[in-house]
Amino acid sequence: MYYGWRIVGGSFLSQAFVIGFFTYAVSLLTQPVRETFDVGVEMVMYSLTCGTFVGLFTMPIVGILLDKLSVRKIFAAGVVLFALGLWLLCQSATIIQYIVIFGITMALANALAGSMISSAVVSRWFTNNRGKALGVAATGTSVGGVLVPGLITFWLPDYGWRGTLENLAIVLIVLVLPIVLWTIRSWPSEVGIQESQEDGAGGSAASAAQLGLKDIVGNSNFWWLACALGLLFSTYTAILSNITPYATQLGHQEEAASGLIMVVAITGLLGKLVFGVAADMLGHKWALWAAQLLVAVGFVVLALEPSYLLILLACVSIGLAAGGMLPVWGAFIADIFGLQSYGRAFGLMAPIITVFVMLGFPLAGRLYDVTGSFSLCLWIFAGLMAVAAMLVLPLRLPHKS
Repeated sequence: MYYGWRIVGGSFLSQAFVIGFFTYAVSLLTQPVRETFDVGVEMVMYSLTCGTFVGLFTMPIVGILLDKLSVRKIFAAGVVLFALGLWLLCQSATIIQYIVIFGITMALANALAGSMISSAVVSRWFTNNRGKALGVAATGTSVGGVLVPGLITFWLPDYGWRGTLENLAIVLIVLVLPIVLWTIRSWPSEVGIQESQEDGAGGSAASAAQLGLKDIVGNSNFWWLACALGLLFSTYTAILSNITPYATQLGHQEEAASGLIMVVAITGLLGKLVFGVAADMLGHKWALWAAQLLVAVGFVVLALEPSYLLILLACVSIGLAAGGMLPVWGAFIADIFGLQSYGRAFGLMAPIITVFVMLGFPLAGRLYDVTGSFSLCLWIFAGLMAVAAMLVLPLRLPHKS
């Protein structure tokens, strides 16, 4: 078997734990943490705000390091920092300590061992099947969305939130770190694979010139892609965070409403694989347009406030599109900026997309407060998908995807 699939496996596992915790499992700690420190939900949520804010600065820095240092060492540092951060959270004596420790360590772990670095190293090992490989690796985020919350739910009753985080830190050091060290290598040449071998992967780190900061931000493709993806990620995350109150407002039971998130997660897993293959077969532009169309269709259906069955179908459409976001983004970066500059290009674009995402939440909330319904917000977001699709038109790829 081609060694590159071992890289995919290591990236899959790392993303499962990092994204599985930071994105999916943190909400399970909200209640026990607020009870421990006798604070409101708002104070606990500041930990996520802090982590997002710190990430605006860590992602570009790590992106530059990614193009210069050993990816294996960066991955390992990320896993160790993740485990250390969990252990320090267990020792926090005040909510302020909890917020600061969470914001710094989780942002670093996400940058050093999350989606950006995983996409970068997988892209270096694949050319013809890059989209498929990125899609398979990205499924780790979906699997982690089930695995990590499951572990935390299992441990919480017996160990409390502090003991639960200690257990998770032990798993990272004992299981995840050795596998990352065993699987991850920066370039095919490190294991004797040359460019002419399997899949046409780049053979060495010197295979192309490295772009500078001005070359990247001065490329119009950078801004067209950042804005198109920013609108896509922003509208999706804003609606997903409100899908349960949307359904309960329409009179559906809370259990049924909460199940919609699971539908999005499951179809997102399938979407990562489907869009990964589509990016290889149809081209990156068509794959991104398909994702935008599926999201827009889901928004329009939800805006009509239909029956629960149609709401489920809308969530399937949105989930499939959401699954395609990461592999298509990674494929675009590799194609436009090259493997040598992948890290810094990805790292510079991530904060721009994050700003879009941060603006989407208050916009959705404001529109709901003004109208008393999510319908207007959904119609506006569907219109923004049309704008995002037009932003893809000017993209000029250096060669056929």
